[in-house]
Amino acid sequence: MIHTILCADLSWSNLMADDDGSLDLTGLGKVAKAIPASSWNKIVKTACETFSQILAPLTSTMAGTGRLIQAKFDGMVDVQQVYAADALKRAKEKVEKSGREPKQKPKSSVLINSITKASVESDDNLRSIWANLIANELLDNRVHPDFPNILERLTSVDAVTLAQIGESSKSDIIKRIAHASLFSLKIIGIYIAPLLEGQITFSEEHLQNLNLIRKYSGLWKLTRTGEEFLKVVSDPSIEYIDIDG
Repeated sequence: MIHTILCADLSWSNLMADDDGSLDLTGLGKVAKAIPASSWNKIVKTACETFSQILAPLTSTMAGTGRLIQAKFDGMVDVQQVYAADALKRAKEKVEKSGREPKQKPKSSVLINSITKASVESDDNLRSIWANLIANELLDNRVHPDFPNILERLTSVDAVTLAQIGESSKSDIIKRIAHASLFSLKIIGIYIAPLLEGQITFSEEHLQNLNLIRKYSGLWKLTRTGEEFLKVVSDPSIEYIDIDG
């Protein structure tokens, strides 16, 4: 059964319950600390209400898909519900920021798989990338069903490595997407130092094993799979960012 919606708002800056009734939780460190039961219950309640509120339009337009997603969410443990609601809220904000209208109905398998995997992602940066993938599926229905499985196997450093390699693409669009993605990742504190010539990082080897990158004439380049993957894990509004800006 779908939760009652009470116009809740979920964000990591207002999740922890304070004396005035507001919520404030910045980062995951506090989750591991001794949060009073009443505060944690409020966090989970807010997450549940937020998730149902965002899901409601999907439930009304996608027949049983919304109900399937809600049932999956209802079966999660409380921490998963908080993470899942956070990812879905971010995805909704990214869709709105893109200024575009959804082209067609998203695939239920991709949404359910992505939301489920985001619900166990404790890395805040990666959860933002999960939100990108969900947002792109909501907008364009262009996420291949295997891409959530690939994203599940990446770290934040892998994401930076992929974006750095994408910057050298011959495709203008891929370069712009990679540049914007890399800028965003550095802003949120993910950075890897350049290597000496000839060295190969574990991230590069891992991305190669996932068929996202390959060496051409001694240089790492995105494969076709890597290009498509980079597109769907990038913020859908980045197409409006000037690479020279």
